[in-house]
Amino acid sequence: MKSVFKFLVLILIVSSCAKDEPLTPDEKTIICESDRYVEQIFTDTEILTVKYGSNINTLGLNQDLLMDVYQPVGDTLKKRPVVVLAFGGSFITGDRKQLADLAKEIAKLGYVTACIDYRLLSFAQWPIDSIKGFDIAIKASGDMKAAIRHLRKDAATTNTFRIDPDMIIAGGVSAGAITAIQASYFDITDNTEAHVKATVDKNGGIEGNSGDAENLKYSSKVQGVLNLSGAIYRPYFMDAGEAPIISLHGDKDDVVPYGYDFVKPLGIPILKLYGSSEIHKQAQKVGVRSTFITVKDGGHENIYSEAKFAAEFNSFKQSAYSFNKEIICK
Repeated sequence: MKSVFKFLVLILIVSSCAKDEPLTPDEKTIICESDRYVEQIFTDTEILTVKYGSNINTLGLNQDLLMDVYQPVGDTLKKRPVVVLAFGGSFITGDRKQLADLAKEIAKLGYVTACIDYRLLSFAQWPIDSIKGFDIAIKASGDMKAAIRHLRKDAATTNTFRIDPDMIIAGGVSAGAITAIQASYFDITDNTEAHVKATVDKNGGIEGNSGDAENLKYSSKVQGVLNLSGAIYRPYFMDAGEAPIISLHGDKDDVVPYGYDFVKPLGIPILKLYGSSEIHKQAQKVGVRSTFITVKDGGHENIYSEAKFAAEFNSFKQSAYSFNKEIICK
């Protein structure tokens, strides 16, 4: 009976949030004690595709940068947390549609979810070397930052998506996770190595240049990171006080290293990165909240696709939803 009462109160509060008044502390408490953000309280989603920026791609052509924004149908809550997701594909293949199922699942929990495109290398530019690999990762992270800024700009202007600009979580799979991690933790204080600085400067600086002047007025800071088989270029990019992170990685991953090793798209070593186990160590060292789940004997892709790992992946998703809710409701 108590749970039914809470659900009815939640419905009343969600309806009242369509007005201009912000949530009171009591209203937030009731929402955070409900199943919202950890259970699918909505049955359907709607999708809107928007352009969040543009830039010159690796072939020298102008590329519009798009994202699909998923919202729960029937939700009237005034301010919703948003999860920004980037797909995988070794920075040479893939598109924003790859994570559509995950985006819908998250939106049904009560989030807004945005699946972004970002710039890639073409197969004509294969093989990738360390210079090309680092450059495209910087381009991709700059694109993600522009997407995050676009959502904050929307919240401050047309408010199309009714997001909470103070609760943005960045995430991705494989190359998308590498993109999200660099976008979340690499800042001006980390831009000290000569070759890093040269590449960053060539791509418009720390924030990149994928958004217009108005877009660049907004912050790209995130409040949480969702890491699925990703890595970081340097552990020291993560500093005390930065966004908490939850990670999943197979300990037999032969593409993106579990520890410190070469990233190997199509089996070819490109450059050394620090995988999720090393990210977790750095988080513990500097006091950043981190949850790290290892999939024993898991590879790079099979932990998401093979039936024998399905229970572990589903368990991780529930852990991630609880992790994110704790961030939201702190």
